[in-house]
This record gives sequence, structure tokens and C-alpha cells, in this order.
Amino acid sequence: MPHCTLEISDNIKISNKKNFLIEINKCLANTNLFQLNDIKTRLIIHQNYIIGDSESIKAFANLNISIFEGRNQETKNMISEKCIEILKKQIETENKNQKLDITVQISEINKKSYRKTNINI
Repeated sequence: MPHCTLEISDNIKISNKKNFLIEINKCLANTNLFQLNDIKTRLIIHQNYIIGDSESIKAFANLNISIFEGRNQETKNMISEKCIEILKKQIETENKNQKLDITVQISEINKKSYRKTNINI
């Protein structure tokens, strides 16, 4: 925990996707709220999307971070702020002159209904 899903438009350049995701995981681990090995992050690249009227070329990146319920708003705000700074830094490096919206949201997972199992195959 947490589970992170980064969704981006296909007009965002990320040359090393694995390192990009590792930076998100490190950012979350550096909050001292999560263990690095418990953070699961995945990337979804969207080819079919519309932003506004679709007349101008725009791009988006949205990071959804799902964590167990119970964290106070101040903690969730801190996580969001740290992650949006990492996303901005990572994306700006390769995407100059791009109209880009970057968003981060925190979603809560209900502990009572959450299930996890480990399988060694």
C-alpha cells in the first residue's frame, strides 16, 4: 500500500518509464508513511482522449494514490504536494512548450473490504 495509477496522454514524452515510476515510489517512501516495497505504481498511456474542445494540443497527467482510510487531511495534502512536485519535475524535463495539466488525487480504500493475498509461483 499505496496503489498508484499514473494516467497520461500519449503526447507526453517519458523516455525511461521505469525510472519515472521509481521516482514516484521514492517520493512516497520519503514521506515516512509507507515502506518502499509496499508501494505499487503503474502507468496507463491514453491514446484516445479529448481535452476541452480538442482544437488545441494539450496534455494531461493524473496520479491517483489509493491509501487506506483514516489519514487526516493535512497528511493527504502533504502527499499530494510532494507528488505533484515530482511529477512536474519529471515531466518538464522532456516536455518543453507543452500545454499540460498535472493533477494528483488521494483516494481512500475501505480497510474492511480490502483483501490481499501473496502467491509464490
